Amino acid sequence: MSKQRPALALQSKVSLTLAALIAVFIIASWLVLDLLITPAFEELELKTAQSDLKRAEMALQSDLENLHTVASDWAYWDDIYRYVRGEYPGFQRSNLDGPTLATLDLGFMAIYALDGQQMWSQARLGDEFAEAAVLGIFTAGDPVANALTLHDEPASDTTGIVDTANGPAIVSSLPILKSDESGSSQGALIMGQFLDDQRLSRMRARTEVDMFWSFDTGHGTEAPMSTVPDTQFELGRDGIAGLKVMYDIVGRPYLNLHSRTPRETSLLGGQTVGVALLFLALSGALVTIFVWATLHVMILRPIETLAQHMHGIRESGDLSRRLGGTRNDEIGALARQFDDLTGEVHDARQALLDQSFKAGKADTAAEVLHNIRNAMTPMINGLERIGRAFRATGKLRVEEAVEQLGDVSTPDDRKLKLLQYIDASFKHVADMGDDADEDLRIATAQARQIEGILADQEKYANVVPIAENLKMDDVVGEAVHVIPKNAQSRVDVEMPSTLGSYMVEAHRIGLLQVLSNLILNAYESIQRRQEPDGQIHFEVGSAMLEDTDMVCLTIRDNGAGFDEETGDRIFQRGFTSKTEGETTGLGLHWCANAVAGMGGRIRAESKGLGKGAEFHVLLPAAQGG
Repeated sequence: MSKQRPALALQSKVSLTLAALIAVFIIASWLVLDLLITPAFEELELKTAQSDLKRAEMALQSDLENLHTVASDWAYWDDIYRYVRGEYPGFQRSNLDGPTLATLDLGFMAIYALDGQQMWSQARLGDEFAEAAVLGIFTAGDPVANALTLHDEPASDTTGIVDTANGPAIVSSLPILKSDESGSSQGALIMGQFLDDQRLSRMRARTEVDMFWSFDTGHGTEAPMSTVPDTQFELGRDGIAGLKVMYDIVGRPYLNLHSRTPRETSLLGGQTVGVALLFLALSGALVTIFVWATLHVMILRPIETLAQHMHGIRESGDLSRRLGGTRNDEIGALARQFDDLTGEVHDARQALLDQSFKAGKADTAAEVLHNIRNAMTPMINGLERIGRAFRATGKLRVEEAVEQLGDVSTPDDRKLKLLQYIDASFKHVADMGDDADEDLRIATAQARQIEGILADQEKYANVVPIAENLKMDDVVGEAVHVIPKNAQSRVDVEMPSTLGSYMVEAHRIGLLQVLSNLILNAYESIQRRQEPDGQIHFEVGSAMLEDTDMVCLTIRDNGAGFDEETGDRIFQRGFTSKTEGETTGLGLHWCANAVAGMGGRIRAESKGLGKGAEFHVLLPAAQGG
């Protein structure tokens, strides 16, 4: 027994741990707030800026759509259709003269014939009216004029932004068709609205966005899309500036739509982060002081006293010494339990060691022999089938058939039958060879399993088996070989495809033996029931056991089942429900111990005699599997 006294620095360790914990907590809180919360505020502001710029763009797009709708009402009108064809000269007097532009809230309007000749136009420049030609956008041959005045096809139309002599404007130009939009185009109807300060004010009020625009009246060189994006955002100290580049009707960058979004969220977020950090620091300091004082009085000092008492027992070896604690809490109960325990340990220790050594050796030998017997049963059956197959091969009369074929006096029809017999004999031999190969493979696997059992017992008899990650379909697929091959036609084994999706952490040889025991028990139970429709069904799923992730494997059979009394004793050592002489009664007892040693549980259920049974095996789920 070691005589070294442990260093009782628990109070110092707790103090340093609490101080380090609060420091780490404050630093982690600052990092979280600075690296996650603050960027989240900035991201929220950027999303707000993006939304503001989008609303500004949608407001301009909405005005374009409204203008297009008004222009459609006029362009697809039988009266204006007849007017441009020269069939309704009174149309101008009744519909175009007077406050038409003011009524439609237009800055200018023009009507062109199919040949590109202007039939009527008007522009509203403040309180005065003039020909639309003063706007400079209807010059023959100009790309803008062509896009506005030439509509040969009924489906063509032009809606967008143009640069006029009176400033920027939105315009919509459509072909003139009948009211039902039939017939060929007879010309073009152009309507436009100036993008003046009054319209900008209305759009600001409608969108509640601080927006404005600027224009490239010189139509500067168009930059490649890859180097100058259409949408840009610039984060400033006081706000976020958004920019959307919009193009005129001939595809030139012209209108720069701007939005300004104040950075109120970041300001509020910074203040919030500062207050939160101060609150966390003060709270952490107060909690640390309170926790340290509480731990010192209620836990640390009593534990130190208990540790000193235990150290004294270790040094003296006197198990009669008593601590005599009077506290009524868990530590006081622990001290009294320790006093009671030390009074019994000395006498029980030696007896327990002697008894456990003898029992352990006996149980280990019996369990190993039981597992070897289970593994040898299918191997022996396979070898017997191989022997029967070779004996049956010796009874074939192939040599006699060959001799008769060589006899020239043998009739042709007889020779044909002899050839058929030889062919069938060789096929029979080939089939028996395939069966023998399969039986040898199974026998080899079972022999390796026996070798693994013996090697495991020899090498790791005194060492806890090493657990590994195992796929359920691999282990179950190998364990079902315990069922005799000649019983496959009478026992249907059903394994779901989901078996391959589950992995457990267990000792492979031990788990294989557990499953082999359970499967063989199910098979023997079906045999005792003497029904032709034997079934062994596997199910697998996830489960929890004391906050631990587990995998539950269910083995269900329609065998003889068991009653409630048998269910209560089924895992007891030496108990068996089989006929005397069939088993030693170690299998299920060993299975329960083996599964428990792997950190799992096993239980059995049955609805009664003749109604089958279920065995549920819970095993720890493999980490990451």
